[in-house]
Amino acid sequence: MLRLEGVSAGYGRAQVLREVSFEAKAGEILCLVGRNGAGKTTTLKAIMGLLPLMAGNVTLEETVLSSLPAHFVPRHGVGYVPQGRRLFGALTVAENLEVGRLTNGKDRLVVEEILSIFPRLAERFRQRANTLSGGEQQMLAMGRAMCLRPKVLLLDEPTEGLQPSLIVAIQDATIRMREQGVAVVLVEQRLDAIVELADHVALLENGRIRGIMTRSEMASNPKKLASHLGV
Repeated sequence: MLRLEGVSAGYGRAQVLREVSFEAKAGEILCLVGRNGAGKTTTLKAIMGLLPLMAGNVTLEETVLSSLPAHFVPRHGVGYVPQGRRLFGALTVAENLEVGRLTNGKDRLVVEEILSIFPRLAERFRQRANTLSGGEQQMLAMGRAMCLRPKVLLLDEPTEGLQPSLIVAIQDATIRMREQGVAVVLVEQRLDAIVELADHVALLENGRIRGIMTRSEMASNPKKLASHLGV
């Protein structure tokens, strides 16, 4: 289980997150929902150790992730697909996946598994990442994170700007991660995707958690969820 307890963080003197607390359980998808600027991406960066915490802590099982250098966090089973993908553009699909596999060096079968989930990547295996389409790059970014065999997968708006068929492929892979017992923290703005995928929704507003909704609460009170989306 991933747990945030009283996490405050920001950029320099500019505080963005204020005492954020929530849990992401194994085999569940938690959607982090909020308007632009609410602190969603900042929350994921804080989990990954890319921002120093002003207060609070982040733990995964018995490990205090927030006490570790950022480059140690993936070694404990946290995969991250940032907004903008952040691929190594000059490297091939194969080489980008190999970078992801370095943290899980004993697992020789994981790349084959990724290619079975995203057959398009198999077709582009020796192609440089910066020559792929946007959707193919998103598949590669997600595949690279999945190469860790993560306990937790952080996804920052993975379907943004993609065509419908590629959105389905990304969502199917997300559901597959849940079925394999991975805790997924998903930043998403599309109401239909949230309702379809989420087991729980954390409502983020002005850097604070304003509530946690279950799947049944989303179904019975969709207006509350919708009110936390948009500009």
